[in-house]
Amino acid sequence: MEKYKVIDRSKETGSTHSLINRGMIPGIVYGKGTEPTKIAFENKILLKLMHTGSFYSTIIDIDIDGKSEKVLPKQLQYHPVTDKLIHFDFLRVQDDTKVTVEVPVEFLNQETCPGLKKGGVLNLVRREVELSCNANNIPNKLQFDLIESEIGDSIKISNIELPDGVIPTITDRDFVVATLVPPTVEVETKPAEEEAEETTDDSKEEKPEDKKEENKEDSKKEDSKEESK
Repeated sequence: MEKYKVIDRSKETGSTHSLINRGMIPGIVYGKGTEPTKIAFENKILLKLMHTGSFYSTIIDIDIDGKSEKVLPKQLQYHPVTDKLIHFDFLRVQDDTKVTVEVPVEFLNQETCPGLKKGGVLNLVRREVELSCNANNIPNKLQFDLIESEIGDSIKISNIELPDGVIPTITDRDFVVATLVPPTVEVETKPAEEEAEETTDDSKEEKPEDKKEENKEDSKKEDSKEESK
């Protein structure tokens, strides 16, 4: 595990604003039964860690003035206007520290999955699953093999193998993580141009009132012919 050197803010390090201008982000490390420690982390390194895809479930090894600490990211705070990172909270952890983390789910063999090859669609109900475990036993990701999955199958949490000592925080039901649904059938609709043509043709049809007027005119002509005889 790579170790990252941070600044101890309990010493004179300047204001929060000056730290940010120097490319450092202020934060705090806290833990049960320990005193909180104010630190500052280099912004570019912190941003790199944030974009790994598993930031909130990865233990980070930091060096505070030569003292090694293992921490778990818990919260990030952003500026309300600029949306830039301005503060972070890290949880100090030991091997027996119980933590709650969200871990991504990866689905294997999608290219050879029978259901997907038949046109089915993998519907992800949960991209991440919230787990409870010891800090030294956090899985990087959960995996499920789709090699035998067919259309109509549901992948539940009980279908996914979890490491020893790792349990989902939802324990009252066997919840669904993903489903393999049938392909979407598109309903054929008439082009707008055809609908417009049909509307035009309908407007050309004679109205019943027009036909009545024509019949009256024809009757008058017939009566005139009879009188002239």
